[in-house]
Amino acid sequence: MLHTPVLIVGAGPTGLMLACQLARHGVEFRIVDGKAGPTRESRALGVQARTLELFESMGIAAEAVAQGRPTFAGNIYVGRRRVQRIPLGDIGQAVTPFPYLLILEQSRNEALLYKTLQAAGREVNWHTTLTDVRNEARGAAVTVRHADGSSEMLRCDWLVACDGARSPVREQLGLPFSGGTYENAFYVADTRVDWALPHGELTVCLSSETFVVFFPMPGEQRYRVIGTLPHDTGVDAPALRFEDIEAAVRAQMDIEVRFAETAWFSAYRVHHRCVERLRAGRCFIAGDAAHVHSPVGAQGMNTGLQDVSNLAWKLALVVQGRAREDLLDSYHAERWPVAQQLLKTTDSAFQFIISPNPLVRAFRLHVFPRIAARVMARPAVRRRLFRVISQTGIHYRGSRLSQTVAALSVQAGDRLPYAEISAPLADPAVSVYAWLAAPGFHLLLMQRNADGLAALARTWAARLASACPGWFHVHAIAANAGTDGLFDVLGVGQQALVLVRPDQYIACTDECLEWSALESYLDRTLGMLPSH
Repeated sequence: MLHTPVLIVGAGPTGLMLACQLARHGVEFRIVDGKAGPTRESRALGVQARTLELFESMGIAAEAVAQGRPTFAGNIYVGRRRVQRIPLGDIGQAVTPFPYLLILEQSRNEALLYKTLQAAGREVNWHTTLTDVRNEARGAAVTVRHADGSSEMLRCDWLVACDGARSPVREQLGLPFSGGTYENAFYVADTRVDWALPHGELTVCLSSETFVVFFPMPGEQRYRVIGTLPHDTGVDAPALRFEDIEAAVRAQMDIEVRFAETAWFSAYRVHHRCVERLRAGRCFIAGDAAHVHSPVGAQGMNTGLQDVSNLAWKLALVVQGRAREDLLDSYHAERWPVAQQLLKTTDSAFQFIISPNPLVRAFRLHVFPRIAARVMARPAVRRRLFRVISQTGIHYRGSRLSQTVAALSVQAGDRLPYAEISAPLADPAVSVYAWLAAPGFHLLLMQRNADGLAALARTWAARLASACPGWFHVHAIAANAGTDGLFDVLGVGQQALVLVRPDQYIACTDECLEWSALESYLDRTLGMLPSH
């Protein structure tokens, strides 16, 4: 029976991202998928700022942006009147190097991640379907079937299910997928849109009958259009085309619009479900296999990518014998609350915009616009909304992996805030995410006065290399060396110790450069005991 340390089931965006991250950490794995290759349909569409920050550390953000279409604003129309414009670019410019929603369909994301995986010398086993899985004490025993009909037995130490909302792995493990299905049926169409509204921005149209969302796509007047199917249209109707419902869709809307040249169309039902646990023994669940929700906010694909970015480095440390196995429990502890909150917020928003209740409809059309205009006039509200939508506001402050000895302007568990690093440390200037791109932990020893800092960094780097080779990068960071922005966003006074996790979240902070604080953290969370 063949053996692999990690088996990834599913090579969609989530599975490919996990494979890329494990490859960066030097972990052996196999990744299998029943498809012939990466997805060809556009499917998921929006890439949020937090995902692009991760892409930047992988060296692929620039290519993603070049292939996609940055969308710097969103609009809400009620009837023919625009009631709110949300300028993402203005709100988010100090928060992230990517203050926009990038329209880059799933097929292109998969192709980019697959290209990155192949550049690392790894490959996907396409035409390979999992048929059986047994979760055992020391791993999982699985059976896979190949395109020629032959079967293969495989044993893995760890299995990660990234195999979508209908996950065969989840079903075979007997994990409940609690939730429900919305009564309304929905459609999605990639098509040309002709109208009098401004092109190139995300637009939500609320009408007396329904809602329609328009996501601008690359190409002249191309949009992803999402809305509710007309009531007399069956979601399971064979060979249903967008042209069959186009007249009814236009009739539902309160603005004049014409559609043409539809490249892709699908009708579907929206589910809101989540597993009860993201870990079952030696098996993990991630992405759509773990949680599905409404398309409000373009959150789904991004959440899956961040699930596995959270899991990958922990799995790598355990596989390599560098950390205790209980580190992997923190995957559920950190990511399950994120999934739960996402389900709650998207469900509430979705229920509001699709409700047929006359009172809710009246509130949506006549009261909500006035409230939204008043609330969105507040800068703090706009900033919070951007952080929620962009996923840059997600934090793990309550995690056992977060240790704040002395609080700065950020806390352990927060995402490393955006700052620009310039000459002499970086020329040309780069974001902090690109500057700290090397896989592993980054220990920032920050001091206004540079005296003795470089020597201290060398000593600590040697200790960490002895305890955990290849996993720690130590940076001596003095003021007035191209890092003033980093001192400012972290709120560093005279000096500080900041340990940044491989997924760009802050693990530990202290206002003193004391080895004992770091040693205590590594011992408590990872089981590492660096030598003195």
